[in-house]
Amino acid sequence: VTGSSGARELVKEALERYGLSQLSAGQYALCDVIGRFQGPERQWQTEGLRVLGDHEKPLLIQDLWKPREGFSRRLELRRRAEVEEMAARDVDTTTAGQSWVWGRERGGDAPPEALPPLG
Repeated sequence: VTGSSGARELVKEALERYGLSQLSAGQYALCDVIGRFQGPERQWQTEGLRVLGDHEKPLLIQDLWKPREGFSRRLELRRRAEVEEMAARDVDTTTAGQSWVWGRERGGDAPPEALPPLG
């Protein structure tokens, strides 16, 4: 995996790493997640996520764009069906047409279970 690797490649690598079939790669999406660690137990609190396109370069994007102070970003592998369900529930009147799905601070439900973050 390099900076020029596409999201689809990273999904396949992650599935192999977790012992899952690469044939199911289409069922998973690589997500660019913004959040922060909060509370005494330093639990991850998702602020928002964006599904990356198959040919986007996630590692390059992470190098070029940093979240605002106090926030972090990470890549998460999630089931496409769960992300699509989150997006369908999200009523977005501010950024219509953008592919961000917001977390609990906008009053949404907790994010679906995800595989451990990559990297």
